[in-house]
Amino acid sequence: MNLPADSALILAALILIFSILWPIRKLINSGKRTPFLPPGPGGLPILGYLPFLRKDLHHQFTELAGKYGPIYKLWLGNKLCTVISSPSLIKEVLRDHDTIFANRDTTVAARIATYDFNDIAWSPYGSQWRNLRKLFVREMLSNTNLEATYNLRREEVRKVVKEIYSKIGTPMDICELAFKIDLNVIINLIWGGKIQGERRDRILTSLLPVLANMLDLLVKPNISDFFPALARFDIQGVAKEMTTLLQRVEGITKDAIDERMKNPSNKMEAVAAKKDGRTDFLQIDLMQEEDNKESLGEAQIKAMLIVST
Repeated sequence: MNLPADSALILAALILIFSILWPIRKLINSGKRTPFLPPGPGGLPILGYLPFLRKDLHHQFTELAGKYGPIYKLWLGNKLCTVISSPSLIKEVLRDHDTIFANRDTTVAARIATYDFNDIAWSPYGSQWRNLRKLFVREMLSNTNLEATYNLRREEVRKVVKEIYSKIGTPMDICELAFKIDLNVIINLIWGGKIQGERRDRILTSLLPVLANMLDLLVKPNISDFFPALARFDIQGVAKEMTTLLQRVEGITKDAIDERMKNPSNKMEAVAAKKDGRTDFLQIDLMQEEDNKESLGEAQIKAMLIVST
């Protein structure tokens, strides 16, 4: 079976069906009162403004703001988007009414990568998100804990500076280097520096390309996101590829997470670390269990690892 050809036929058939149903829908809704919306550029039926988007979106959106004002709308497939570009409106949305606009527009790739939004970045505003935020602010991002991990972060920066210095005159991929140091720090914050030497290098080397590919998929335009009705067909194969990458992450990290969480001595270590004001991510979960509070599941821990990078 020729999958690309079959996918193209399915897409063509669906577009044909939508083209027939679109005028009928417009006719049915013609008598209904439409909500008050800001102005914006026109688009094509079904596709909206998608065919007219350029690669330099920030420049294009600035040009549209000059034409339609600091707030305007545009349709991207079936998604109605509102763009704001003035400091006063941004302040109103992000600070004054932040709880109303707290949720993010979900994507197929993000749902899979975060185990159905089990993380602080994509989780909808609610009790789960508040619990995760409380853990981060009170434990991971406390002044005491940040001071306790200062030497760790400084050592990672020194290693990178030394690596750059050793390669003077040689082309370097700065993005890859920054990603590497970020992942190094994240691994230490999650496992508390307990993974060292060859084992840490092996995990890091295995995770780097997998997480890089996952990040590429997270920002890749996906037709399933613009047309949710087509998500079941996974025309671009984003869902399948993300699922495969997630399984690879699980294979790389599962043993280390299980070892850290199931070793009884780690619970005593977590209590001692809390008294010293220095806790890593897995110790936080152990302390939650000790205090009979809601602890993080394995899915949440892995989702936080992915999103933190």
